[in-house]
Amino acid sequence: MPMRAFRLVTVSLEAERVLLGLQAKRMAVKVAMGAVAALFGFAAFAMAHLLVWLALEPHLGPLGRAGAILAGDLVIAGLLVMLALRDNPSRQEIEARMLRDNAISQARASFGLLPMLGGVARSPLLGVIIGMLSRRKRD
Repeated sequence: MPMRAFRLVTVSLEAERVLLGLQAKRMAVKVAMGAVAALFGFAAFAMAHLLVWLALEPHLGPLGRAGAILAGDLVIAGLLVMLALRDNPSRQEIEARMLRDNAISQARASFGLLPMLGGVARSPLLGVIIGMLSRRKRD
């Protein structure tokens, strides 16, 4: 039994390693995509501000144009924040977590008293010895 428990602990540790690796990979991809998006976002916002400013010139004064551009910037920033906060684990992460949890629970069960004692725990002799010891304590 103890060999099985050690194997389960090894499986649990391997599942944890895979899980951490997948999470790190997902985070690295998110950071890289966020950096590239920020770069293009700055360039696009600069050009969009110029275009909106020129397009609104016949309809609004300078203060109205600035307010319209600000409102648009806030809407776009809110959408980008919502996308950045979205975080769904992949199917592999969920499976690795389930494998880890299953292996840990089986390892805990196999480290219990009865599996460690093996056949001795089922022996009637053990009951007699425990009974004798408990009588000595009472006396």
